[in-house]
Amino acid sequence: MNENDDLCFAFDELGLATIKPEMPVAPKERLTTPARLRSIHMRFREDDRINAYNRALCQSLLDGEPPYNQEELNNANQPDTTNLNFQGAEKKLERAKAPYYRLINSGENILSVKTLYGAEDQRTDWEDIMNEEISKTIRGCDEFPYEADRLIHKFVWEGVGIAHWTDDRDWRFKASGFGQFYYPRQVAATEAKQEIVTAEDEFTITELWGKINREEENEWNREAVRLAITKATSAEPEYQNWERLMEEVKNNDLYVGTRLPKVRVIVGFVKEFDGRVSQYITCENDCGETNFLFTSRHCYASMTEAMVLFPYGTGTNTKLHGIRGLGYKVYPFEQQLNRSVCRLIDQGELASSLILQGETETDYANMGLEYMGNLAGLPPNFKVVNVPMPDLQRSIIPAIDMMNQLGNERTSGYSSENVFDGGQRKTKFEVSAALEQSAELSTAALDFFYTPADRLIQQITRRMTRRDYIGEDPGGSEIVDLRLRLAKRGVPLEAFFRIDWKRTSFVRIIGAGSAAAKSLGLERMTELMSYMDDVGKLNLNREKAIDAVGTAQVDKFFPRNGLVRTTVDTQIAILQNAQLLQGLPIPVLSSDLHLAHAREHMKPLLQMYEAAQAGQIPLGEAATSNIELFGHTVEHVQLIEGDIAASEEAAAMRQMLQRIEEIISNGLKEAEAANQQAAEEQAVAGEEAAMVEPPLSQEQQERFNKAQAEIEIMRLKTDAGIEMEARRNQARIQMDDAKTAAEIKRKNLMQMASGGQ
Repeated sequence: MNENDDLCFAFDELGLATIKPEMPVAPKERLTTPARLRSIHMRFREDDRINAYNRALCQSLLDGEPPYNQEELNNANQPDTTNLNFQGAEKKLERAKAPYYRLINSGENILSVKTLYGAEDQRTDWEDIMNEEISKTIRGCDEFPYEADRLIHKFVWEGVGIAHWTDDRDWRFKASGFGQFYYPRQVAATEAKQEIVTAEDEFTITELWGKINREEENEWNREAVRLAITKATSAEPEYQNWERLMEEVKNNDLYVGTRLPKVRVIVGFVKEFDGRVSQYITCENDCGETNFLFTSRHCYASMTEAMVLFPYGTGTNTKLHGIRGLGYKVYPFEQQLNRSVCRLIDQGELASSLILQGETETDYANMGLEYMGNLAGLPPNFKVVNVPMPDLQRSIIPAIDMMNQLGNERTSGYSSENVFDGGQRKTKFEVSAALEQSAELSTAALDFFYTPADRLIQQITRRMTRRDYIGEDPGGSEIVDLRLRLAKRGVPLEAFFRIDWKRTSFVRIIGAGSAAAKSLGLERMTELMSYMDDVGKLNLNREKAIDAVGTAQVDKFFPRNGLVRTTVDTQIAILQNAQLLQGLPIPVLSSDLHLAHAREHMKPLLQMYEAAQAGQIPLGEAATSNIELFGHTVEHVQLIEGDIAASEEAAAMRQMLQRIEEIISNGLKEAEAANQQAAEEQAVAGEEAAMVEPPLSQEQQERFNKAQAEIEIMRLKTDAGIEMEARRNQARIQMDDAKTAAEIKRKNLMQMASGGQ
């Protein structure tokens, strides 16, 4: 389309095609030429000049620029004046960014998906696997840590972060902010309200050549791209752009000429009259081209598919350009704080200096102390001047404290530092209350992060699940690897392709980004562990392990499927069961893993107990065949009694052994009675008295008696512990009652005293 075609259209004040009254239908394209896109972008950038200047000032504060202009100090003959930036803004920024890092990285998964494929009872397992593998793919992307960090930085420091994509295929997002993206003024801070958005980008020559050096046709215009490549330059950018200037200064690249040539471009996103969004790319400077470098009409169903806005709050008027971030809020306080501390240092140096006054100008040429051993003398014509120094405790230090306090109050929603002001010790309940208050302060900010994070993760999922994604596409190698991992774990690819991306959500983690609040929440959940089922207990243990060692190490301690992993001792215990059931004694060694042994030894004992209870085997037979195994198991359980980690499992084993002991004891009595009856029957029959073997040998009887005694000792210890805990609780209640009564009495006395006065 050329300029002559514009005669068929009516344009609004920005230069977008609009509707004439006589038009039967709306235009299919609202942006007609590269010149119009360039003109719109220049207007946006000019409107943003003051905002860009303010952002550059805030960035210079963060980059360490001193509070005074050093050249002005030199011209004023004050080159030695302290002129330092103490990086307080950077400290506040890192503290404010930390919760959002944890939101992204401290959870086991980054997203939760729902599939529309398969039976309901199968979907849950597939979804869990896909959550894990997709999260692993996203976090494993080389660019993800940097882009996530940049997104959080822009969101917190400038107040608006922008996640966007370079095209409609690649799932990997980029992060930017104002200064790269430009929006019309007086628009709401949501993607759906944007009619046109422009952005600045740049390509190297090789990157741009790769766009057209393909056999198949695509959206890139070959002739326009070739022309842009011939016009590529490494010259410095136009410095009416304050943020580009600050970036060049920070990188020490302002006067560097050894740079690769770049093609600087303008990217335009335009909402058409049918609601879909078209994308265009043209050169930043007029290269004489008549066509766009890149044209993709109606490629996005909505502006959200092209970019996602992360606004930090609603600003002053719910408009995009009215939102301010941490940099704007701390700038005046940090500047004044830097100046006050610089003055404090200067005054300290002055107060610690010896002030001399000469009579003539020539005296200063001979100024200097003469040292003679441990003595020092002044040259003639000099005298020491006592200059009264200001009281820094009353002048500068209060100003520093005030700036710190005001800065913390202004940024209370970004961190919990102000909640813990003061150096006094706090009780556990005071800390808990402070943490709850801290969480409440940041709830609104977290909501403003979670909502666009949901939209971002939905768009990533939508792009990932494209059926025609191949390895040669941008980001395609990661998707191919993801599909292979899912197939190996038994997830049908159709379940992956049919993920309902609109129901995908960003995972909410415990603690809302606060490490202390997460620890407090896990501690509270631990108190409820006894009411949880096995799955709940496993999930809680995994969360505690993630909090301690991170997601990469958690499977070492708590496998995801909840299965108990076996060790060599488990195999040894299984082999020992066969020998013990034959009545062969086996000693318990101190080097044994007692818990692993006890678990395996309990299994045949439980089978015997259930069979004896059901009357499937005689009690005497059950007792005599399991007596060695029973005594051996009791020794192992006694040795794990002191293990806090296994205390609950040991208590359950102990209770079960007490029941088994009753079965074995009754069985031995039954066997003894049967023995005596057999002897009496032989005597009545007049037969020669035969030696009837007792049910147990002397050694076995002693081992059984020892096991009975050990079980009784364990029972007594348990009863004593319960009684001790009851007494402790009773004493605590009495102390609390006495404290409350004393407090009431004290208040009554104070009221009486105040009434008497």
